[in-house]
Amino acid sequence: MNTLPKILYSDNVMLFEETVQVASRDRSIEINTYSNTIYGYRINVDGCWYIVSSNKGEVLENFKKRINFKKEQCGELAEGELYKGSIEIGKEHPENEEIIKLIQELCSEAKGFNVSRCEIIVTLKTIRKLISRDQNDFASELRRVIEVEIGLVTKTSYGLPVLASDFKMFIPWNPKNTIKSLDLIFRNVANKMISMHTLKPLKPYMYGRNVIVLDHTAAATLLHELSHLLDATYIYSAKILGYKLCSDEIEVYDDPHNAESPSIRFFDDEGITTKRRLLIENGVIRDLHHTRTTAKTTDSEPGSAYGLFHNPIPFHTTILIKPGDWNYDEMLEDTKKGLYIIGATIGTLEEGYIRLVPEHGYIIENGELREAVKIREVKIPLSSLKTINGISRDVKIRTCYEKSWYVSEIAPMLRLEAYVQ
Repeated sequence: MNTLPKILYSDNVMLFEETVQVASRDRSIEINTYSNTIYGYRINVDGCWYIVSSNKGEVLENFKKRINFKKEQCGELAEGELYKGSIEIGKEHPENEEIIKLIQELCSEAKGFNVSRCEIIVTLKTIRKLISRDQNDFASELRRVIEVEIGLVTKTSYGLPVLASDFKMFIPWNPKNTIKSLDLIFRNVANKMISMHTLKPLKPYMYGRNVIVLDHTAAATLLHELSHLLDATYIYSAKILGYKLCSDEIEVYDDPHNAESPSIRFFDDEGITTKRRLLIENGVIRDLHHTRTTAKTTDSEPGSAYGLFHNPIPFHTTILIKPGDWNYDEMLEDTKKGLYIIGATIGTLEEGYIRLVPEHGYIIENGELREAVKIREVKIPLSSLKTINGISRDVKIRTCYEKSWYVSEIAPMLRLEAYVQ
């Protein structure tokens, strides 16, 4: 007996983005603007998503008429609280002229640091997202965000080229604070460049298992890769609920309403109201990132979906590790021999371990930082997460792109064991 297709959910979506990019590259100034609006229609039938989109409304209507529903079932959707209403995140952007003046001054100042190339790119984005379920049932977000990329090129005392760089995002709550933030990011990159000026290769006898102290950025990168393990669509995710992954001191949350985070959001891309989610408690995995589809299969709650124009994917918004009670000096003084890992240019989740490529590091001897060294990679077996025995009380935020989405990690410094080369 043939049964009629069951419509579980449907909506119309709209995504508008306006971008202004102001850049200084080798004394040249560039200002480029771009805007686009995409319209979409989504319908879930018997658990299967059917999605069409276009930047032309009239074309979209023709697409909607040509959808062919398959005679198969993909499962069910979990119930969730649908967000209703409008939210505005961020105030007005600063004027382009003010940004141009500042980045020109900063690149001129960089010449005093023996910088051969200075590149500063400031991107101002205004993004409007609308999910309409019917005339009086909608979720709307207006977001303003600023992205800053800074790169400084110099040479070490040995004549080797060095690139010091950083990428930050933040919400423009106040134009004056925006200018201060740009200046602070530049100072951090300049300090990083100075510390890299005397880099030496890591001596081969130090290859292998070491005690390492991850700075906030390296720890946040580790947390980002760990979050992939907590994606409900990850191949092994169904087996890890209740698994003891980390040391007892580790608690991990996804906190989508964190006011310090540029990835703050009050509803996900399925229109579900976002909530704080406990992921790891006392080192044990308690929950995963979920869409309405994955939450149904594990009896959890949705609210982690990304993707307006494709099958929604679960991931974190602002994931954080609960801070400990160590300060910076205590972490180093209690480490008789090891390596202090600064930053990470690459992080990947691989079979059984997490791999980081640090910006650079320092040798720790008798609780003190000795010489600066170049470290090729750090491999952290998942089993080594149980060796975490130092967590700082202060935390810092790292924000990046995961595919095309803004995500953030808030992490303390961490001490653990890993393999280094």
